[in-house]
Amino acid sequence: MLVLLWSAPAQAESTAAVADRFPELASSYAVLVDGRLLWARDIDLERAPASLVKLLTALELLSTDWRADASVKVSAGAAGVAGVRAGLRAGEILRADDLLTAMLVRSANDACVALAEHAAGSLAAFAVRLNRRAVSLGMAHSFFVHPCGLDAPGQKTTVRDLVLLGAAATRNRDIVSRAGLRSASIATAAGRRVDLQSTNLLLDMDLGVIGLKTGYTRRAGDCLIALAERGNRRVMTIVLNSTNRWWGVSSAIELAFLQAR
Repeated sequence: MLVLLWSAPAQAESTAAVADRFPELASSYAVLVDGRLLWARDIDLERAPASLVKLLTALELLSTDWRADASVKVSAGAAGVAGVRAGLRAGEILRADDLLTAMLVRSANDACVALAEHAAGSLAAFAVRLNRRAVSLGMAHSFFVHPCGLDAPGQKTTVRDLVLLGAAATRNRDIVSRAGLRSASIATAAGRRVDLQSTNLLLDMDLGVIGLKTGYTRRAGDCLIALAERGNRRVMTIVLNSTNRWWGVSSAIELAFLQAR
């Protein structure tokens, strides 16, 4: 599949004349066509980010001394982290690029923690780098505590900031190539195979979706950044605390492409 990389939208775009076409979709959302805001609701409302933060984690990892073939040892803390995991075991060693695949395809928190610890020595140290990266992207109303998006005091983002993150992520081929995989398989240095299934159900629908990231925590609710491409048109949909994530977003994508004709 040819991946058309997305241009960043204007950060200060006004929402004054933008319709709330899907008021029941989420606490806050945005639908954009080719970087132009089409429909939106409360895009400056601060919400927990859940695993959407993993896109920022991936950008930081890939932008700073990244070695795809680096050997990363899984700590006990990484193996036992809460939430979705790939099933990695303490003491196992994997390539960094395989862990990145697990983090973006399966949203695996064990892979995410292992990479963050390997890159910065601790989750707290990596969070400092994460917030610097957010500032560099113009994410003025976000603050991150946990690189995998687990609920933490003070952690927050907005849909407006996530538009910037989504645009940056789609310009990175290492992220986009993984975000569109329905499944993948990785292996430990000892040869144990780990099979991964994507958490993004939109990839199984005939929508032109090529990613990007799902998320869920108790505090955040169902979250999603979805990127779809048809011909030379690109639709990005972002939802935070969605009440109807899969069918609601699929409807928004279909209508957005119709509107763009």
